[in-house]
Amino acid sequence: MIDLHTHILCGMDDGAPDPQTSIRLLKMQREQGVDAVVLTPHFYRSREHASHFLRRRAAAMDRLQEAIACSGERDLPQLYLGAEVAWVPNLADSDHLDQLCIHGTKNLLLELPMGKWSSDLSGQIYDLMGRTGITPVLAHLDRYLKAQRPELIRDILELDVPVQISSTALLRLSTRAMGLRALREYAHVLATDCHDPVNRKPDLRPAMELVSRKLGTAAAAALDRNARSLITN
Repeated sequence: MIDLHTHILCGMDDGAPDPQTSIRLLKMQREQGVDAVVLTPHFYRSREHASHFLRRRAAAMDRLQEAIACSGERDLPQLYLGAEVAWVPNLADSDHLDQLCIHGTKNLLLELPMGKWSSDLSGQIYDLMGRTGITPVLAHLDRYLKAQRPELIRDILELDVPVQISSTALLRLSTRAMGLRALREYAHVLATDCHDPVNRKPDLRPAMELVSRKLGTAAAAALDRNARSLITN
């Protein structure tokens, strides 16, 4: 399995605060059968320039790899660099967007606004795609289903871009039906959005097992294939 959305890279955001926590999270991933993890720390253009973020990310990656080497841990998941990029108007004009994509691809994990969406949001995302050739991967769309107007959700889905649903949407009884419906109807990827070992922990295996029970093993296998395609294409 591959976890496409994580906050495991240490000291970057509200995720892992240090390399030891990062290694603990990676061990939890390994124990669940995850063999590849995309490190997607938050990037906010309103808070820092992309070049500064990329320097911080590179330093954090060096720090983590050194800690892994010193720890003696073996067979941890393969690591890929990316970012969870917060949507801002005129995102297509941002510098270094290609370096914020998932390693070696044109796939960008995109976090949509938590506040009310503008009526032209889907048009702006379409413009981003046309001008840059980047494919947005919409992060944790389950968060927005009840908060946004249905017609705006529909406009976003009509862009026909990859949609990620969070594992917690399946594992919480209050949102399970909604999460399963999303996976049946339009979602392409399941990921954890993990931040820490306790409250927002890696939980991809129990979520995938639930998918297998409720939607069938073919549906679970398709989710894994979809995620893998986003780190290779």
